[in-house]
Amino acid sequence: MRHRSPLLRAFVWAATRSLVRSFSHAPTRNLCDSSLRAPGLRAAAAAGDAAAAARDVADDGAAAPRVRRKRYAGRYPRNFSEKYKERANDAATVERVLGKGGTPAGTHVPIMVAECLEHLRVGDAAVAVDGALGYGGHSTALVAALPRGARLLGVDRDGDELAKTAARLAEAPRAASGEVTLEQIHSNYAVVGDELARRGLAVDALLADLGCSSMQVDDPERGFTYKREGPLDMRMDTSRGETAADWLARSSTADVAAAFRTAADFGKRDARELAVAARRAPTPATTTAFAERVRGVALEEETADDDAVKRAMQALRVAVNDEFASLDALLASLPDALAPGGRAVVLTFHSGEDRRVKQAFKKGLAANVYSAVARRPVRASPEERRANSRSGCCKLRWCVRSKD
Repeated sequence: MRHRSPLLRAFVWAATRSLVRSFSHAPTRNLCDSSLRAPGLRAAAAAGDAAAAARDVADDGAAAPRVRRKRYAGRYPRNFSEKYKERANDAATVERVLGKGGTPAGTHVPIMVAECLEHLRVGDAAVAVDGALGYGGHSTALVAALPRGARLLGVDRDGDELAKTAARLAEAPRAASGEVTLEQIHSNYAVVGDELARRGLAVDALLADLGCSSMQVDDPERGFTYKREGPLDMRMDTSRGETAADWLARSSTADVAAAFRTAADFGKRDARELAVAARRAPTPATTTAFAERVRGVALEEETADDDAVKRAMQALRVAVNDEFASLDALLASLPDALAPGGRAVVLTFHSGEDRRVKQAFKKGLAANVYSAVARRPVRASPEERRANSRSGCCKLRWCVRSKD
């Protein structure tokens, strides 16, 4: 043992005596009492004690177990609940996912933004409409391109995402400064014409990005994907309407077969066989159960792995959300909604949608309602398809309202 110097021994003895004397003259206290700690430590301890009490005591006063956040399963998680870094917009994680051509969980990468702006020509637009606001990617570009004093109406039926997107758009520099006025409408794009008429507005630029968003597809609880088990829901507006499981149980075999034919292009025989399997009691209540029903049907046509499941899920989603009727209503209202010389762009993701848009624009051109329409659909560039795989099936069609 090392010998201490006399001076050091004297210092230690004096300090010890002073400490003992202070305790001997003080009231008896618990040495862990926060009142004996330094002021800064006392405040921190009080806050920590309060937080611990709030965490550990449930509403009924019983101790509640601490729930730990799910951790990544491996380096690259597959489950939506484990992708907390992507959903929290962790820069490094988001960059890695985008670099691989993927879409970060809980977000949506807008498709053909430059092409949409090219055909909308919003430089002089006073009123613009985003008929399917979603994550707000297209609207962000519109806010940046619209002139000072313009007005942008964002319409979306998904109330779960509408508030989040509205908050993001409000932070855009030109929106925050008031150069562009934003308004969100919780509704379906089918009512765009009525909403504009009620406000006494004619629109100079209208964009409708059809289908479902990546946020809906990625979350198994929304029921849009068969790759992860979740309730067979598929409602774009979870506040109203019946779920896909309810629709299957209620609908006739003929109605379900008709949905498979019109929204997924199955042949007559295959559509009926799929409808019979899907409606067999008990009707499937989960996405994976529905997928197994489809896989169990021997189809006449040859399909790639799970292609039939994808198409059947698509048809079910279209039927549950009445998407064709909504699109038909939008297309019928478009001539009255557009100002003279106004432009519209519609993005479609399967043949049933594209046929309707193509036919409506063609009829409008023949009737001189439109002065110009897209002769051929615009497709995403090879670079965009590589960067965003979900852009591969997208078709863009545009029209221009006649000035007469």
